[in-house]
Amino acid sequence: MTRWRSMLAAGCIAVLSSASAASACKCAVVARDQAMTSVPVVFEGRIVKIETQGRAQVTTMTVLRPIKGASRGETVRAKSGTVSAACGYDFRKAEKTLLVGGQSAGRGTLSVRRCTMFNLNP
Repeated sequence: MTRWRSMLAAGCIAVLSSASAASACKCAVVARDQAMTSVPVVFEGRIVKIETQGRAQVTTMTVLRPIKGASRGETVRAKSGTVSAACGYDFRKAEKTLLVGGQSAGRGTLSVRRCTMFNLNP
C-alpha cells in the first residue's frame, strides 16, 4: 500500500508540474497604445548594463525619450526574471534601444514583465 501511495503522489506531482508550466504566462496581444496605458512608466531607453544572477536580472538603462513617468537622461534600473514561462523578460535577447514599460518599484527601479514588453516592442 505504501508503494502505491508513493507512485500516486509522484504521478500527481508530475501532472501538476506540467500543467502549471504549460499554462504559465500567456500574453494577450494588444495594441501598443493599450499596453502603454496599462503601466505608469513608459520610455524609450538604451541598455547600459545587464546584470544576471540565476533567474533574476537587473538592467540599467538611460531614458532617451520619456513617454510617461520618466525624465530624459534619467537612469532607470529594470528588474525582471529571465524565464519567459514565468513572465520574465530577458534583456540579453532585446535590442540595445527599445520601449520599456513597467510598474515603479521605488528609487528609479521598475518591475518589468514579459507581456508588457512584447506588446510595446512587437
